[in-house]
Amino acid sequence: MDLRGSIKATTVRKVVKRVGGPAVACLLHSQVRMNLSRTSVALVIGLASLAGSCASDSTPQQKGAGQNQRAILNEGYSILYRSVSNLSKVDLIFLVKSESEPVNQLTTVVTEYADALKKTLEGVAKDYPAVTIALDPLPVIEQRTREAITKDRLLSFAPIVGLKGESFDRRMLQSLEGMLNHLRFLTKTLADEEPEASLKQIAATAHTKFEQLYARVLDMLRDKYYINTGERKVAR
Repeated sequence: MDLRGSIKATTVRKVVKRVGGPAVACLLHSQVRMNLSRTSVALVIGLASLAGSCASDSTPQQKGAGQNQRAILNEGYSILYRSVSNLSKVDLIFLVKSESEPVNQLTTVVTEYADALKKTLEGVAKDYPAVTIALDPLPVIEQRTREAITKDRLLSFAPIVGLKGESFDRRMLQSLEGMLNHLRFLTKTLADEEPEASLKQIAATAHTKFEQLYARVLDMLRDKYYINTGERKVAR
C-alpha cells in the first residue's frame, strides 16, 4: 500500500508502542483508515511525543503510585516553603533602590503574603509530625541553575550598575510574575493531591491568593509596560 495513501493498523500499533501508547493512540485511533501524507504522520507523532497524552483517553498518574503519598507531598511543601521564603525577601530590594511607588506597593503586598504563608507552613510542620518542610528534593544541577538565575537577577537590581526607572519596574514585575505563576500551580497541585482536609484547605486558600496576586501583577504589566505583543514605556 502506498505510504502516502493510508496508514495500516499494524503501523499504528508499532508507532503507539514506540512513542508512548495513549498519547499517540488518542490521536491516531480514529485515523487508521484516513489518508495522511508522510509529513502529516510525522507531525502527528511529533505532537504526540510532546504532549505525552491527551485528555480524552489518558488518565492521571495514580496518586502516590509506587511511592509514599506523604513523602511526595512533603517534597512539594518543602519546595513551597523555600519559594515563599525567598519571595518574602524580595521587597528588601527597595531598601536600597526604589523607583515606581505602585510597583513598590504591589511588591510589598506580595511579600507580606509570602511571609504570612511561610509562617503558616512552619505552624503546619509543628502541628503535623508527618509533614516536613525541610527537604531539598531538587537535583544538584537544578539547584545550581536556580542559583545562577538568582545571581543574574540580583545583578540587574543592583543600586548602581543595575536597571533604573521603568526598566527596573518592568523587570521587578516580570520577576514577580514568574514566581507567582509557579506558586499558583504548585499550590493547586498540592491542594488536589492532599488527602487531609485541613491541609487541603491551606493549599487551596494559598492557590486562590496567588491567583489573585498573579492577576494583579499581570494587569500592571499589561496596562503600563506592554502593548499588544511588544513593549512600550510608561506614559508620563
